[in-house]
Amino acid sequence: MPTKNPALFYGALAVAVIGLILCIWYLVPGVYHPLASGNVMAGHFKHAAVFGALAVIGVIGALVTRPKAAMK
Repeated sequence: MPTKNPALFYGALAVAVIGLILCIWYLVPGVYHPLASGNVMAGHFKHAAVFGALAVIGVIGALVTRPKAAMK
């Protein structure tokens, strides 16, 4: 079985972490949210849901592409 690319694993892990940070950031009211329309200082639940879904996809991608230990 071929070894899996560790760059894909770390890339998916980075997507998951960044998605989680942005999800939490868009839930916090009183902070400027540049991608939002309307009241940019309010919490934006749709944006948070999209970034939360991106974090979940990143976690799934990291689980699928995680490097396996070398066989002895």
